[in-house]
Amino acid sequence: MTELIFLGIGAITPERPGDHTAMLIIHGQNRILLDAGPAVMMQLDHVGVPPDQISHIYFSHHHGDHILGSPMFLFYHRMRYLMGARPTLEGWLMLVETVYPNYLPKVAEELAFLFLEEGETEPLPAIDDISITLTQTQHVPELPAYAARFDFAPTDTTPAFSIVYSGDTRPTEEMVNLAQGADLLIHEATAAESLNMRNGGVHSTAREAGQVAATAGVGALALVHRMPGPPEAWIQEASEAFGGLIFAPQAGDRLRFPLHYTTTSNF
Repeated sequence: MTELIFLGIGAITPERPGDHTAMLIIHGQNRILLDAGPAVMMQLDHVGVPPDQISHIYFSHHHGDHILGSPMFLFYHRMRYLMGARPTLEGWLMLVETVYPNYLPKVAEELAFLFLEEGETEPLPAIDDISITLTQTQHVPELPAYAARFDFAPTDTTPAFSIVYSGDTRPTEEMVNLAQGADLLIHEATAAESLNMRNGGVHSTAREAGQVAATAGVGALALVHRMPGPPEAWIQEASEAFGGLIFAPQAGDRLRFPLHYTTTSNF
């Protein structure tokens, strides 16, 4: 069984302090963290996962609400794999050197880096049955950001399935191509038009996330990186463009995979 936990779902100014967007994939003995904002340690504590269980961390980009909590993992010792595009991981290395100068060499044997190239599919290190593919998104010009597709190989008891995480982005054709036929698209939906919110020109609305999901033909859509407001507003807006299953999760909500997953809380 594979489980996805929404550790946080908020944008840079979330409704509750520390509710920045981050997800955790539990797959066998592996714990794969998708982004690690400033409150990630508290987010993990909230769902009962110790930091030393995190085996892999994927960074979509190095804005603070997606990466600032990550240096603390260096003090929870184990072999750990850090994954992302080269500009993102280089930004992470600069962050660590700023906050903990000269510390990285002391834990170098505990870290392995997977520098991902856009459009190339790579197996996740130390995991035989998951691959990852990146595409660059359209966020702020001065900082490259990326979306990731995780493809899970079939087993004797489960079919293949896929999870796509957009990171921060405007809706793009590249995002649609990456998400083609995915079981779940986790797409940022910072703004809800019905609440008179603006996306700042660098984010997506709920309607735009729904349009990406519909064009890509995904099975289900989860709306994250949301500004404060009632989740129902995001679901209603996205449903006007996408007829599939739509979630507006809260922190701590869980999904089980593959396609016949069940929820352990009410979305």
